Amino acid sequence: MQVSTIVDVISGTADLFRLLGDPTRLRLLRVLGRDRFNVSELTGILALAQSGVSRHLGLLKDAGLVAEEREAGYVYYRLADRANGHASLWPLLDAQFAESNADRAVQADGARLQEVLRLRHENFDTH
Repeated sequence: MQVSTIVDVISGTADLFRLLGDPTRLRLLRVLGRDRFNVSELTGILALAQSGVSRHLGLLKDAGLVAEEREAGYVYYRLADRANGHASLWPLLDAQFAESNADRAVQADGARLQEVLRLRHENFDTH
């Protein structure tokens, strides 16, 4: 392997770890592991400003960890295909998510997530 290739791999890995070093981005990935959501729903689940959620989603999308889908005038975000160049990363994230289930912020996100899903289901049944 050439030195420039090794440097690129190391730099890319450092960038990925720096990206995943942010708790908000980990929260987003954890939530998106449950279902696909639009920015409005994610804002409610994470109790964060729309601009922050959008910025973090953009970074995760650029890294290939999150994908977007357009449907009926909405943009939904979901986890990218696990084979999308980061296959070895997902088991580590899954383990981290399992370890942090007792965290209060994670539990609060989970409760708000359930409420968003309940409202989504209720609105779907109504319309």
